[in-house]
Amino acid sequence: MYVIGTAGHVDHGKSSLVNALTGIDPDRLEEEKARGLTIDLGFAWLTLPSGREISIVDVPGHERFIKNMLAGVGGIDLALFVIAADEGVMPQTREHLAILDLLQVQHGIIALTKSDLVEPDWIELVEADVQELLAPTTLSGSPIVRCSAVTRDGLENLTAALDDALDALPPVRNIGRARLPIDRVFTISGFGTVVTGTLVDGILNVGDQVVVEPGSRVARIRGLQNHNRKVDQAEPGTRTAVNLSGLSPDELSRGMVVTSAGWLQPTVSMDVRLRAVGAAARPLRHNTTLTLHTGAAEVTTRVRLLEGDELEPGGEQWAQLRLENPVAAARGDFFVLRSSEDTVAGGRIVDTRPRRHKRNEHETLQALERLLEGSPDDALLTVLQRLEPVSVSDLRRRSEMETATFDEVLKRQLVDGAVVILDEAGLSEPSIVTSAAGFEALASKTSALIEDYVAEHPLRPGLPKEELRSRLSLPTRAFGGLEQSLIAEKRITAQDRTVDLPGREIVLTAQQRAEIDALLARLREAGTRPDAGDRIDVEIAAYLEARGDLVKLADGVLLAGETHTQMLKDVRSALVAEGEITLAAARDLLGTSRKIAQAFLEDMDQRQITRRVGDVRVLRQTR
Repeated sequence: MYVIGTAGHVDHGKSSLVNALTGIDPDRLEEEKARGLTIDLGFAWLTLPSGREISIVDVPGHERFIKNMLAGVGGIDLALFVIAADEGVMPQTREHLAILDLLQVQHGIIALTKSDLVEPDWIELVEADVQELLAPTTLSGSPIVRCSAVTRDGLENLTAALDDALDALPPVRNIGRARLPIDRVFTISGFGTVVTGTLVDGILNVGDQVVVEPGSRVARIRGLQNHNRKVDQAEPGTRTAVNLSGLSPDELSRGMVVTSAGWLQPTVSMDVRLRAVGAAARPLRHNTTLTLHTGAAEVTTRVRLLEGDELEPGGEQWAQLRLENPVAAARGDFFVLRSSEDTVAGGRIVDTRPRRHKRNEHETLQALERLLEGSPDDALLTVLQRLEPVSVSDLRRRSEMETATFDEVLKRQLVDGAVVILDEAGLSEPSIVTSAAGFEALASKTSALIEDYVAEHPLRPGLPKEELRSRLSLPTRAFGGLEQSLIAEKRITAQDRTVDLPGREIVLTAQQRAEIDALLARLREAGTRPDAGDRIDVEIAAYLEARGDLVKLADGVLLAGETHTQMLKDVRSALVAEGEITLAAARDLLGTSRKIAQAFLEDMDQRQITRRVGDVRVLRQTR
């Protein structure tokens, strides 16, 4: 099903035409009926001669209600552009056309209403003006149909033209994730909260659990209606009323989005391709504050131009919008920017989670171009390079592709080597990936971090793995995969707890050898009663600990490696024989002080050999 949206100057007969076509008065508010003026969105539906059913969104034409007009045109497939034959092109004719052009509405029918009020010669002049007006826009070449809502002349031609135009439209997109921007919220007695909007993506079913963004408000679909009929399922491209249970009307407002969970994250920043209205009164300057309209949402935004200090009327460039409040928008959505008086610019969203960019940076601008114009492969790699490393589920959400397309592209890029699995052991269904360039960057950073560490600590056996993982900001599983890959490629070597550069040897000076020999002789002689106040060089201590020649306990207690090994054997034997050991018994068994015995038993606990139960230690159960 397709959605048709009206557009045109105030009092040119949009609502009267919709009423004549459908038999439904789209002006639902008492004030609208009293004033004969459309203030807010109106809705109707129509079955065309082909049997095709369409929805119609009727928008206000008065300049004071442009924001209401913008809330209704975001999800339309075809514009029914209304121009009164007796007045011709007027100010809101031009502004509505500029809006449709910015929103890239590619298909339209021009309804030349009130044709019964003018002579044929005059109508021909108006048609010529209209064709000239349309020429530089997305509606260039749209058919013009003369008609009258009063006499009904031309209405058959108009419905036939709508049928013909819809035949040329592509099928309505379904990316498999429901998204319905809310344009009305109200309550129906006995049913509760109802919202309406155009379902632009995905499918909604009665009973589905949904989320309303921004705000992550969870609700369940109690009922669905389309054109006043109850339905069990709403499909993409339909005007839909959704009865939500679990939420009150006070929690919802126009501009929020009903969606499936887990993919649409509200944003306060977006990268956009921006185009200024050709008839704008002045250039758009960097850091100007305007109002953003996208979907049914409206929010104040600051415009950061990325290619210059101003954007001339009719010009285009890249920009980043910084929003005052979050909106739920997706990559590929169109938007409009307005001042308090005029439509200034608009364009297309290319990234809803961007970093803050430096202005006039060539690499940034190239990446944005790939996101806008590139193939799905280019788009996926560009998104990946901005996030890497990243889980596949997050990459799927951020790429905003149809699921089947995403899976196909990811598989292809994995085979080609442009995407690299980071999961430890290389899972057949990877959960964390990076680009080939990202992998090389991680490899280079790993080597640099190890090199810096061993330069500062030349006697140590390498950089501790946990420190490296933390400095790379990698999840444990991804770090394990990176480590395995770099070992296999002989870029690093690894011990139990450290990683090092291949071929690196620790070389001791003569002075260091002398210090080590003296220290070990001293510790061996002290046995189980070492001097807790012994002070040694921390680098030599780390070197000896890594070799197993030295064991450091709490409170600065140092033991020779062979002494510590014998103490372990003695206490373990006692535990096997007796089942438990107290601190006092360990002290007497080892022939040491209470302080050293306590430090030793705590070391055994940390090594997972024993565990404390009250005042005794017992052996841990081994499997």
